Amino acid sequence: MTEKKITRRQAIKYAGVGAAGLVGAYYGLSRSGLIAFLDDDAKKTHFPQVTKRENYVNGDIIPLLSFGCMRFPIKGRNRADIDEELTSKMLDYAYRRGINFFDTAYVYHSGNSETFMGKYLKKYPRKDFFISTKMPGWLVKTSEDPKRLFQEQLDKLQTDYVDYYLLHSLRHDNPMANFKHVYEELGTLEYLKREKEAGRIRQLGFSFHGDMPLMKYLLSKYKWDFCMIQLNYFDWDLDEGGGSDNEDVIINKKFYPAAQYYRMLEEKKIPALVMEPLRGGQLAVLNPDAVKILKESDPSQTPVSWALRYAAGFPNVLSLLSGMSTMKHVVENTDIMTDFEPLEEKDYAVLNKALIAFKEKLGILCTQCMYCMPCPYGVNITEIFRVYNQCAGTIGVPVDPISQNYLKQKKTFLVSYNNAVRKDERADHCTGCGKCVDICPQKLEVPAFMAQIEKIVNTAKGKA
Repeated sequence: MTEKKITRRQAIKYAGVGAAGLVGAYYGLSRSGLIAFLDDDAKKTHFPQVTKRENYVNGDIIPLLSFGCMRFPIKGRNRADIDEELTSKMLDYAYRRGINFFDTAYVYHSGNSETFMGKYLKKYPRKDFFISTKMPGWLVKTSEDPKRLFQEQLDKLQTDYVDYYLLHSLRHDNPMANFKHVYEELGTLEYLKREKEAGRIRQLGFSFHGDMPLMKYLLSKYKWDFCMIQLNYFDWDLDEGGGSDNEDVIINKKFYPAAQYYRMLEEKKIPALVMEPLRGGQLAVLNPDAVKILKESDPSQTPVSWALRYAAGFPNVLSLLSGMSTMKHVVENTDIMTDFEPLEEKDYAVLNKALIAFKEKLGILCTQCMYCMPCPYGVNITEIFRVYNQCAGTIGVPVDPISQNYLKQKKTFLVSYNNAVRKDERADHCTGCGKCVDICPQKLEVPAFMAQIEKIVNTAKGKA
């Protein structure tokens, strides 16, 4: 591919028109062209800042948009192989725009996210940024493991303390029993409290994918500084957020009762960090019918803007964690959260209508968190789900042979599937071992979905 060249004068010209101009400047550039452009951008003297909020627990001033360190760009197909040069430029740009809160974890990027962030953050004074990471409770087998894991994290992050530390992803099939064993019986929680008293943890909280009994137990028995929950307009009952009276808009309450969790935290005066404000990108790529509804209401706003402004509009939300994996994500998200304006009352009815249209062509509720990866049998679970959802949200999936669009659906699905997923990584390699089900925060029955997708593939090929 021929690389597009941008002169310094052009870069300044583009940068002068704000984030929209920046998107136009780099869109379609090669990797090296993008890096060169970002180097030019760094020479500006003024950088619009994302909106900040004060943590009423300890007075920290936190950016309303934070950088999630789970979806960095990578080299090739190995999640551990972070593209460090490009990622550093993306983080630099975010930092210049006021994002100084970085959320990582022991398992992100196959264990390399903390290591990379430790190297990257050495360029900034420690007092000028916040780092968040998490205790991988599923790796705690003895009372000595928490000490070993936490010290390993400090060493990888090259820091003496963690600003915001969490018990990671309280979920599992039996969440109460798992919590009591790992954090109470093995003494993990008491150990972390001691580390907080010693100053090596400034704020202690938990990220949550468990059930309501466990949430009630945690909030009634322990004092927490903050909590991370999944909050977006898909997982919320929009009827309670100012929208329509239509009963059809009660969204997924049994699946993840975001409204109830948020209100419980608000009542306890526990600030909320928000994960999945875009639901793994699902709310950024709505189907054409849903997009049309939003555009008719406000042509200047993207689906991303609607989703981020919805989630950040709640007063007890301290910050949105966005796992930005391209420069386009960084620019668009920071621009939306600069001089932040929440949704207006009238917008909720529009969002309700768009959500109903989105649900009519809903795919698999995967957030692309990649906790299920790598599959022990090589199945590229997240990419298979991405292809399925892309087809489901546009032309449709070829499940009805008598449908008017069946032939077009069949061709589109097979071409997309074959081009995106290598032969040795397709659904037919799933053995149904269930390892992915045990660790999926969304509790998806992955093997069942793989069987359905393989059936669709075979039928489309005329094999069934």
